[in-house]
Amino acid sequence: MTREVCEILQARSKEARGRWVFSSPAGPGRAAQPDRPIRSVRKAHDAAIKRAGIQPHFRLYDLRHTYATRAAQAGIAVLTLSALLGHTTVQMTMRYVHPTDQHKQEAVQKLEAYNAEVVFKYAESVSRSLQKPLQ
Repeated sequence: MTREVCEILQARSKEARGRWVFSSPAGPGRAAQPDRPIRSVRKAHDAAIKRAGIQPHFRLYDLRHTYATRAAQAGIAVLTLSALLGHTTVQMTMRYVHPTDQHKQEAVQKLEAYNAEVVFKYAESVSRSLQKPLQ
């Protein structure tokens, strides 16, 4: 969890009126249970999608794929990302990571820069060894 999310949750927990950080408001027929957790945000999510006119429709769960992809693009190691997502296998994590064309191009450029550096260092060491007098 990011520092910002942690701070938001801490502030929210201080403001909570009951034992839940996200408590469900007492609705019709719920007056006897005013302090209960929110069990789902699906209706609120679906209503927000409809109001925003977002097409095609996306699920909240899709945000895990966005998180995984952005984390991989930021350079987080796949084993670490797997642990952050709570996966037991790297194969499952790889189903969540969707590298973009730009990300793949940047990876190739990194490899090209690395190869150029290695070749340069090798050529430099060969040049130095040729300049040494023979004994």
